[in-house]
Amino acid sequence: MADGLRRACLWSMPRSVSTAMVKCLSYVDGIQVVNQLYAVGHYMGVTGELPEPDPNNSTVCQILDTIRRFDVEKDKASGIDYTMLSYQWIRDEVLEASYPDKKLLLCRDQAQYLNGRYDMLPRGFKHSFLIRHPIRVFRSYKTFLANMWGCEIPDMRALPPIAFPSGCGFKELYDLAEYVRENIDPSPVILDADDLLQDPAGILSTYCSRMGIPYSDNLLSWQADGDDITKTWIMGNIVQASNRRNGFYKRAFESVGFEEPSLLPDLASLPDDVQACVEYSMDYYERLHRERIKPQNN
Repeated sequence: MADGLRRACLWSMPRSVSTAMVKCLSYVDGIQVVNQLYAVGHYMGVTGELPEPDPNNSTVCQILDTIRRFDVEKDKASGIDYTMLSYQWIRDEVLEASYPDKKLLLCRDQAQYLNGRYDMLPRGFKHSFLIRHPIRVFRSYKTFLANMWGCEIPDMRALPPIAFPSGCGFKELYDLAEYVRENIDPSPVILDADDLLQDPAGILSTYCSRMGIPYSDNLLSWQADGDDITKTWIMGNIVQASNRRNGFYKRAFESVGFEEPSLLPDLASLPDDVQACVEYSMDYYERLHRERIKPQNN
């Protein structure tokens, strides 16, 4: 594509401050954000694969019931109708489309929602990866999933694949980073959310420099509501509806800057399934962590 538009992808783990980071970058002049269309395609789109109803599995029944409620409420929200969202449509009609009045297209999503369909990656993009320590991710993710599906989650690993990835998300992110490294860009940009929170100016300025995004210190603080910014994002109407119901983005949308991280809790203090997910994911995390943007005081 020779339209002069710079195109960037930010692939992240759940619960990794990615919404706040994208809200921050939304104040870059001439940017257009595409927010989690692959996620909607995964759950609800043409290529989505919902689990079969199982009267003996109350968790699956609750997940399907929650998705049906989101479906009913979607018409009250703005955004792209999820019934259009095949992976190919997302790639061809949104990510590879022309945006003549924009300077930068930023796609934010999660590797687990791509389901290994690397043939559906858009062309002409610079890829970056946002990681976070698995303890922080899974401690928060367990609570998030319970709120999202409206039921207790005794063991995240027992959820159907549509609700929790087989590789806990970290394997999927690592595999995508390796694919990008081997086939698209030998030096994809990797940053750690805790580094970003501890050194916003240093990490964000380096990230922007490597991604070809204009940086200024004005990006380090923003409006608490920011509706004039976030309403410009391209996303599915079901994401708007689910956020309205559950407030998934509430904390990030109401933020005014990056907050310092709390102390890392002791692994042994966490539920068994959280511990198991952390232990499974640490190797993938550490491999990516070694290649991350380093804080300036290191």
